Amino acid sequence: MKKTVLLLDYSVDESETPLIRRWMPEGFELEIFAPLRQQGFPEAGRHGWVIHTGSSLSICDDAPFQAASEGFIRTGIERGVMQMGICYGHQLLARAVLGRAAVRRNPAGVEVGWGEIRFSPMASGRIGVPRSCRIFQYHFDEVVSLPEKAMVLAWNGHTVIQSFLDESLGLFGVQFHPEFDRESGNRHFLQKSADIASVGFDAASIALGGPDPETDGRFFRFFLNSSREGR
Repeated sequence: MKKTVLLLDYSVDESETPLIRRWMPEGFELEIFAPLRQQGFPEAGRHGWVIHTGSSLSICDDAPFQAASEGFIRTGIERGVMQMGICYGHQLLARAVLGRAAVRRNPAGVEVGWGEIRFSPMASGRIGVPRSCRIFQYHFDEVVSLPEKAMVLAWNGHTVIQSFLDESLGLFGVQFHPEFDRESGNRHFLQKSADIASVGFDAASIALGGPDPETDGRFFRFFLNSSREGR
């Protein structure tokens, strides 16, 4: 029997779902819920794993689903659920636990492209990534504070908290987008070329690059194989 992972797709066009589905390991399947389109919210605790996706929304604003989503995250923590957040979802995890002051508009501006990130020795060993690698980046907000027992796993000169793990709360956050491979990432950059140009970057130049190492789903495998302390 396959294990079900709840995917909360916060993207305005539900474009995150196919990108993440392809990285589900054998034995896992996704159940999809789109908070911007569907009413209500799934019951927290019914799934052992939950992934909160990225979005073009800003975590500094109150989304229509804000209270429901934050309540879901907190209840999930209480019920032993493992939760992963990607970009907006990463910021949402921090805001749900610590409040609005845990996130902000990044004073360094937009980070876009195949950005270089530094990983801690522990993260490098457990996730299986080099200490320095390039991953898809496209964000303008950031997390500035974490729960007491959280560990910062990755950082760079633009964003201090690129990834974190709190094993006591079952939370794993990544500011970057591990769901994009070279082809899908560069296609996205080119589709957003006008938006990217408006913040001073050239999509065509960005699309000459790519992830290093190549995207292979390792961040999702790490999350799905993780467990909570004391569970």
